[in-house]
Order: sequence, then structure tokens, then C-alpha cells
Amino acid sequence: MEIIWGLDNLKVQPSRTVVTIGVFDGVHLGHQAIMRTVCETARRHKARSIAVTFDCLPEETVSPQSAPPYITTIRRKIDLIARQGLDSVLILTADPKLLSMPAEEFVYEVLVEKLRVAEIVVGRSFVFGRGRAGNVELLREMGSSLGFEVTVVPPVVVDGEIVSSTAIRRLISDGQVEKASSYLGGSYVLDGRVVTGRGLGRQLGFPTANVEPVARQIIPANGVYAVEVSVKGTRACGVANIGTRPTFDDGERSIEVYIIGFSDDIYGEEIEVTFRNRLRGELRFPDADSLIEQIRRDVDQAGALLGCQSSGV
Repeated sequence: MEIIWGLDNLKVQPSRTVVTIGVFDGVHLGHQAIMRTVCETARRHKARSIAVTFDCLPEETVSPQSAPPYITTIRRKIDLIARQGLDSVLILTADPKLLSMPAEEFVYEVLVEKLRVAEIVVGRSFVFGRGRAGNVELLREMGSSLGFEVTVVPPVVVDGEIVSSTAIRRLISDGQVEKASSYLGGSYVLDGRVVTGRGLGRQLGFPTANVEPVARQIIPANGVYAVEVSVKGTRACGVANIGTRPTFDDGERSIEVYIIGFSDDIYGEEIEVTFRNRLRGELRFPDADSLIEQIRRDVDQAGALLGCQSSGV
């Protein structure tokens, strides 16, 4: 898949295109339905399929204090879009200049002149442009005079709820990682780096990787989770603990991962933590021995759920 970073690097396309536009945080089932339609429509038009998205959440520019956290980093979002089979992705910089561009100007200068759009595919609640003044009705009006069509893809519904990035953030924040996965079409992945911790896990006989997540990525609710880990080219399974270590009155929230059957030095390494199942909430134990016994049960349960051996996945 071709990756085009910014309008300055966007050249006039050599052929007509079918385009979708959106933030696509999480690239969830609703986004995937739109992108499937883009690819199918592009084949019918014998055109190129293109997703137009942003390098960050537009809310970070418009109202940074109330901007929601990310479900996916930009790198992971690009990878997930590529898996949908599109030909290209155009990544726009969500700066004040772009976000203040009138909707009509964006349609004409970007979609028509540069992308040579034949059809635009969006969700029913799609809005764009300065003051969010652009919508499906405006696209249809402009399309009738500028020569492009507009297709609106209905939302995807799971368990009676419309799949959306907002709903997925709520589920992850509540620790409902399995349900979030059913909305995402795949498990939630936290990206981060292994940093030095207090060494409490090692003292208990379960050395952990302390994970510093990518800035502003959403973190599941405090508790214990069965996870799969990718680090230094190795995939393994393990147990993640998110919380404040109440047994030791630590107070500082942390993300610690015990990787089953893994003992390499990974300080400073990038790490991916894939959340499969929530095992339990955060608990305070009367003493360290009680905590150790519970950790053993957590590890056994995670191993059974993930189907992993002591040597890893």
C-alpha cells in the first residue's frame, strides 16, 4: 500500500479514485465495512482505492483538554488500513490550517483536483471541514455538479450497539477487553517501551516487564489480564497487571507484564501487549505469600486460556 504523508506530497492521481475519509481510530468493524465497500467500488470503476485519514485526533488541535485517548497509534492504524486491501492512504496533518479549510474548498482542491474522485464512501454521520459544516448532503450536492457519486455505508451493530470508536474506548476503559475485541474485529493492542521499574515482581519470583505506553494511548481498567506479547521479534504469552500495587501501598499506577518462559534482557525495547482476557480486578492481599499464590493461579489461568506452554506461545 502506498503511504502519502501530507497534502504537500500529494500529486494529481493518474487515474480516477474511490475515496473514504475519516479518523479511523481503531479501524474497527464499522471502518472495515466502509473500506470493503471502497475496494469493491474501486474494482467496479477500475479506479484506485484511497483512504484519507489524519496523523492525530483532530480534537487534539481543536480542544486538546477534552481530546479522547487513542485506540491505535498512527503506525498501527496504517498497518490495519493496509490489511483492508486499499491501494493508498493519504495522511493529513490535523493542524489549524487544514481544520479551518471550508468543506467546499477541501472537496474541490483535494478530492476533485488532486484525487480525481469518482466516488466517495463514508458513514452516515460523516462530517468535515471548518465548523464541521460539511456532511453527506453537501457531498451529494457537489457531486452532482462535479461528477462524483456518494455512497453511505450503514453502521455495524454488535449486540444491539452501534460499533464506534467512542464505544470501544468505553469498553477498554471498563476493562471489557473481550467485548472491545468483538467491536474491533481483533484484540486490543497496547504499544509501549520496556522501562526500569521497582523490581517488586522479581522479588516475588515473577520478574515483570514494566511498560511505558505510547503517549495518550488508552489503558484498560486496573486489573489482571491474559495477554500475548511481542518483543525483540519473539511472541509469548503472559499476564499483565495494571494498577497501583495496593498490597504494597504503592499508589503509582503501572503496567507490568510477566512473560511466561521468557528471561531475555528487554529494557528499552519496544513492546506490543495484546489483551485477550480479563482475569480479575485489582485486589489487596494480606501479605506477599498470598499475593504469590494468586499470581501462580493467574499464570495458570492465562496459560490455559491462551493455550501456551511454559516456553511461550
